[in-house]
Amino acid sequence: MNPVDWEPLDEHQWWMLLRCAQCDTYREAIVADADAERYDAELNRRADVLARAVARIERQEMLADVEMLTLALRRGLIDAADFTH
Repeated sequence: MNPVDWEPLDEHQWWMLLRCAQCDTYREAIVADADAERYDAELNRRADVLARAVARIERQEMLADVEMLTLALRRGLIDAADFTH
């Protein structure tokens, strides 16, 4: 179950809307601060994994763009005038 929405109820509890990624079932839950902290840590861990994957893909795309630009320059297909207004 993954939290998709949440808000504090009081100093020690949170209301959460949870979603199961496998069956797409939603349910509401009241969780203690300690449980909310575990959900938060897991969400941060997963977000870090996604951020690293996005960064890797962006680097690969930039490298491909640089390689194409370099090839076009070497073959005389483009020059500095192509980048002026």
